[in-house]
Order: sequence, then C-alpha cells, then structure tokens
Amino acid sequence: MNSKKLNTKVENKDLFLHSNKLICNFISQKFIYKYTTEEENKKVSLRKYEDKTGITHTTLQKLVSENGYNIPTAVIFVILHYENVALSTFFKEFEQFCKTQYPLDELLSK
Repeated sequence: MNSKKLNTKVENKDLFLHSNKLICNFISQKFIYKYTTEEENKKVSLRKYEDKTGITHTTLQKLVSENGYNIPTAVIFVILHYENVALSTFFKEFEQFCKTQYPLDELLSK
C-alpha cells in the first residue's frame, strides 16, 4: 500500500471531508438506498430504516446528504449489525468501492 504524507492541515481537512463523503455515499448506496428484486427502483424510506435500526432520522438525513458527514463508528456498527455484515467484509467492500468509484489517489496527488 502506498502512503503519502500530507503536509498541511488544509490537506488533512480535505482528506477527512472526502473520506467522510465516501463512507456515507457507500453506506447510502449499499444499505439505505438499496434496491430489491420485488420493488425495482424504489428506495428504502429513511423512516422505515430508522424504525428498523433505531438510528435517528436526523442522523440518516445527514448520512445520505450529498456531502456526507463525520459519521460516528457507533452508527456504522448499528448499520452493520442490522444488515448482518461483518466489519471486515464492510471495509473490504468499501475499499473496492473507493478504488472504482472515487480513488483517493486523485485527492492525494493534488
């Protein structure tokens, strides 16, 4: 794995914002706005997801927003518990998502 040291707080802030956006986007696509075979093209409602997971509607709204937010680890754990997904599986899939959808190398090479 290549690592590049970030030189300034501004660069670190950009990386933090981008990383938060990525993880929220991934969670939204994979779990919250997933499509089912019997309900093609219908998004899971945030209220329905709130009822099943216990995550507040406000938190879910921030999570699915275009810019994402600084998602707490506890929220990730609750989603993974509800979705019955191992943490290791989640991060393997997230890593693949980052490589194909939003390569961090582009941000780091600026």
